[in-house]
Amino acid sequence: MFETTFRRILQAVFGGGADISAANPLPVTSAATPIDAGTATAGTNNTLTDATKSWEVNMWEDAILEVTIGGIEYHRTITGNTATILTFNPLPGVVVVSAGDPYEIRSIANPLSPLARAEVHNALVVGGVDILGAAVAPLNTPCLFRVAVGFNAAGVFSVTITRAGNTQVQHLNHGVVLTADCLFLFDVLVHNGDTINYRYSVNATLQTLRLQEIAAATQ
Repeated sequence: MFETTFRRILQAVFGGGADISAANPLPVTSAATPIDAGTATAGTNNTLTDATKSWEVNMWEDAILEVTIGGIEYHRTITGNTATILTFNPLPGVVVVSAGDPYEIRSIANPLSPLARAEVHNALVVGGVDILGAAVAPLNTPCLFRVAVGFNAAGVFSVTITRAGNTQVQHLNHGVVLTADCLFLFDVLVHNGDTINYRYSVNATLQTLRLQEIAAATQ
């Protein structure tokens, strides 16, 4: 009975009259527009360097790289990244990324699975300054941004919501200081056009920050 009811709910939400199965899986969504783009400054058979970037480490893990080399577009899964270098599954044969090659980064995800959007571990943060190197825009809207966070010192944790050039700083936990050495969990509703970052009120060691995007009401 439960399985039948659940199947009907999935069909109502995602469309189609056939049962969900290997032949008729849940839909996979991807960003309609690239979530980042640029021009390579160097590269190899399995890396792309863009010296103009300052990415969070491994923020693009499992995303899709689209790079155009000699007029041919290649698609590869990104396995990790540093501040300026993407590492991905190797290109065929002797094909390598060279300076001047344009690229885009896209995300592909099952709408029932949360997306890892940012991860910071054991890092110093400055009071009142954005924690993430770049604000995060949602890939599927509307959605929830869920953050798990802990610091080694008591302070007020805030979210910054920027829309159309206007940034609002809003305190989480009712503005009550977080207890040091404890893990807290917060949700923020995010809509198309928003970008999100976080701040702490005092200088501290950010012990853990895990940010996930949760779509399709799957919290």
